[in-house]
Amino acid sequence: MFNKKSFSLIEVLVFTAVLGLFFVAAISVATFNFKNMKIQEHKILATRYAEEAVEWVKQEKEDDWTEFITHGTLSGRPYCFNSINWDSPSPPACDDYGLNNIYKRELLIKNSHNPVDQVDVTITVSWQDMGTNLSVQIKSVFKLLE
Repeated sequence: MFNKKSFSLIEVLVFTAVLGLFFVAAISVATFNFKNMKIQEHKILATRYAEEAVEWVKQEKEDDWTEFITHGTLSGRPYCFNSINWDSPSPPACDDYGLNNIYKRELLIKNSHNPVDQVDVTITVSWQDMGTNLSVQIKSVFKLLE
């Protein structure tokens, strides 16, 4: 009679289930890696924006130390670096996101003591990614004689 070898229905179902699990696992890993890649991309850009702000502050310090120290206080004065305005009587809150509406740069200037010979500067670049608040922070110390 017929002597054909074939797979039974159960073998085909088991193979299909195993293959389906493999594809689900592969898609999960790919999605996780893509998410982490985007977070790292935003982190690299945020670090670049923070370093750019440090360079700007350093130039302000080098231009005129006496004027530079007036922007800080002993407890620290915050500024929104997205729209910084030294002349503002009260620095604006940094509620808006600039730099393509993704990043928010905040600057905190804290004088060491009176007379001021050292200024601590903290620059925080923050963004939201998939409902999570993330940030990069750079702290620098500026002294009168650098």
